[in-house]
Amino acid sequence: MSNNLIITTWTNYPTGKIPKSSFCEHCARFNARNMTVSTLVLNQKNEILLIKRARNPQAGWWALVGGYVDWDETLEQCALRELKEEAQITADHATFFKAYDALDRDKDGRQNIDLAFVVQVLRDDFTAEKHEVAEARWFSLDNLPENIAFDHRLMIDDYKKTV
Repeated sequence: MSNNLIITTWTNYPTGKIPKSSFCEHCARFNARNMTVSTLVLNQKNEILLIKRARNPQAGWWALVGGYVDWDETLEQCALRELKEEAQITADHATFFKAYDALDRDKDGRQNIDLAFVVQVLRDDFTAEKHEVAEARWFSLDNLPENIAFDHRLMIDDYKKTV
């Protein structure tokens, strides 16, 4: 195989023969960049926005706004896109907070690396996206729900140490 063909193949199929941003018809794996972003969204009262997940993994558990980094987007763009998609909140800036790479952070063995961002919003209103989000609510940092998905409680606890 020529070098040009190899480069073209890697460009079109960076993780095998599944096109970018598509599901494999055999294993149902999604061809993403294997990196996720979580966003600690805080209002002026220093409350945090959590979403109740509508689908697995961990459906029914509370989580930070976030998701997979799309192809051809930066990490900050991902944080802002997920905030817009999941809560209909538009922000113009997200601040990098911390990287999370514990081997057991995903309970299904994926071992995604997550980069946490912080977004301060001026308004309290939002609209939860119904496909992925069953409910969304502002919580006091000192009165969080019990079932928080993934390692998001750790992220919140780490953030609380900085304020």
